[in-house]
Amino acid sequence: MGYNTEFRGELKFKKELTASQLAKISSFLGEDGRDHPEWCANLSYINLELNADFSGIQWNDTEKTYDMVGCVNLIIREMVKICPDFELEGKFLAQGEDIDDRWNLIIENGMAVRKELSVKGKKIERKKIECPHCGEVFIYDER
Repeated sequence: MGYNTEFRGELKFKKELTASQLAKISSFLGEDGRDHPEWCANLSYINLELNADFSGIQWNDTEKTYDMVGCVNLIIREMVKICPDFELEGKFLAQGEDIDDRWNLIIENGMAVRKELSVKGKKIERKKIECPHCGEVFIYDER
């Protein structure tokens, strides 16, 4: 079990990367941070990938992605070591399993930060109903 958050959007490289810089950033993507004590980061998987045209990074659609802000900041810190003018721009819209768990990951002063979003509207009470024949669970909106 665990909690799932989905991310939409992409973070673009402000300056086009060279082949060796793309290779370096690729070496972080999909890695388990616990296997890399040299990163000095308490992270699990770096659930990011290069976008289709290699102009930035995006979420790789992996379930149970945790600490996306930490993952992006790790990429920034490590890439600045080999490319001092490395910068990202753009944002991710994050949506958790709970409807009111919605926030943006934005780049501010060169680093990723979480910015909460207020969700408008009212929450509808939902009931779970289990089928007595097949056991499948359905959600019913009571209005």
